[in-house]
Amino acid sequence: MPDLAAHAIGWHDSHCASAALVSPEGRVLFAAAEERFTKRKMQKGPPSAALEDIRRRFGALDAIRCYTDLPLPAKIARNAGLVWNSLRRGLNCSKSAVSLTGTYLRRAGRGCAHGIVGETGNSEPFDALCEHHTAHAASAYYLCGFDRAYVVTIDGVGDCLSATVSEGANGELRRLRSSYYNEFTVGADYETFTALLGFNPDRHCGKITGLAAYGERNEPCIRALATFLQDSWRRGRRNYFDALHGPNVTATLTELRARRNSMLGRFRREDLAYAMQHLAEQWVLGWIRENVPRITGQRIALAGGVFANVRINQKIKELGFANIFVTPPMDDSGLSIGAAYHALTRSGGVVPHRVPHMFLGPCYTDDEIQEALDRAGIRYEKVSHQAIAVARLLSEGKIVGRFDGCMEFGPRALGNRSILYHTADPKVNAWLNRRLQRTEFMPFAPATLADQADRCYERLDGGRHAAEFMTITFDCTDYMKHVSPAVVHVDGTARPQLVTPEGNPGLHEIIEEYYKITGVPSVVNTSFNMHESPIIATPEDAVQTFQDGRLDYLAIGPFLADASRQDRVPESARALKREETTHA
Repeated sequence: MPDLAAHAIGWHDSHCASAALVSPEGRVLFAAAEERFTKRKMQKGPPSAALEDIRRRFGALDAIRCYTDLPLPAKIARNAGLVWNSLRRGLNCSKSAVSLTGTYLRRAGRGCAHGIVGETGNSEPFDALCEHHTAHAASAYYLCGFDRAYVVTIDGVGDCLSATVSEGANGELRRLRSSYYNEFTVGADYETFTALLGFNPDRHCGKITGLAAYGERNEPCIRALATFLQDSWRRGRRNYFDALHGPNVTATLTELRARRNSMLGRFRREDLAYAMQHLAEQWVLGWIRENVPRITGQRIALAGGVFANVRINQKIKELGFANIFVTPPMDDSGLSIGAAYHALTRSGGVVPHRVPHMFLGPCYTDDEIQEALDRAGIRYEKVSHQAIAVARLLSEGKIVGRFDGCMEFGPRALGNRSILYHTADPKVNAWLNRRLQRTEFMPFAPATLADQADRCYERLDGGRHAAEFMTITFDCTDYMKHVSPAVVHVDGTARPQLVTPEGNPGLHEIIEEYYKITGVPSVVNTSFNMHESPIIATPEDAVQTFQDGRLDYLAIGPFLADASRQDRVPESARALKREETTHA
């Protein structure tokens, strides 16, 4: 039996695989997604590189190791319950107790009773297991800073469930309600619809949220889409969500797009996106009203992939909750943190704390950064007052990539692996997205000085902590619309990052200096990556992206590189240099 006063390491190996280390006192010491190391978006499989980074940085730890899964008896019972509920309610699902138990046994056959063996043969032993939605709930509750709160989790599917509500009090979570994934289908339907419009259902649900703002309310469109989605879950009908996660994905995508043309082809894609967003909001709000015992004046913490939808989060806050918190790694990457907390609760004494930041990944020394610059042949200078220099560049309309400090955890770039730009250009959404090879209708987010936020956004109270992590939208003030049109979406909202000197002192200093120059307290903050690639992790990643020629400057550690001073290198030579760096 491990020492119950030990640290806890949590990990999971489904999509968005990740690993996290939490101290005995409940502080997250390290967390990183495997995709940042492998450069494969939404990486599946054992998070070997993330676990190795924990070992390298923290040495041999006396740690409880918790993996996200159900014990075999509970897995059989959960799947049997799903099958019985489906039969009773006339619902379909391709999942069954037999098939999922077989999957579990095959996994156990590759490993052992207390270990997981990946496809590479690397074994990762564990001391405890944590159910999917329990891990989601723990990742929200223990980071929210509320001693008492309702904790809601909603996603596509996890251990046969799609939604739960728990009550958190005195450091403990007690589940009150849950729904099987084929009876409350909002997350699954959003993925199916994303595929219906021709986007990647695993990666691009956020694009639907952005596109929806360009649509109009069309009642026949809303009714037709609702009918199509609800019919797909009836027994004897085609279950597109399960099919999208089956062996014939290409055929399913082709079929879905044909159905769009035959059943929904008379509607604009913008109006269809509006309809999907509208339905999702109504379904989520209805589920919360039905299953959360009290709302007005209460506190709520959220986790699960559905809460990557920042507009839904704004609507939830407007139900009347006094405070809202969305765990920053709300997608499945956050399961590792939740699993670690679940392991620590076996010894008791873990209480929620107000997480101050999400800079939990790898850090690099100035020497390591300089070595990466020199190896790539980048011309640079060491800047004594970099914040002032970057602020001046932004005021001159330059695009600056910023790499500094520890890597952020979760799907949002929060300033340490970010691309920065000024907020005054209303046309930036189109041209900068094209320059970064991204979808042109996706809005950029503002990073705003926290002490100036009330000038920029309406009804912030109760959501300021959530807004430090870009997890919720707010209506913009007339002042914000006037001075920062680049980050105000067409629906008049923005998804801000409220920047404090405690949360990110380096970024705060840049924006503060920019404010002194321009009188504007916000800058554009978008993720430092190219389209379809994970956010960068290492100095080498930053240098390679800079060399692709889409940034004007690179502010990396204490160094500043000017793209206009670099030799023009053919792309083939750049590719060779990247390959040499990768294998060095």
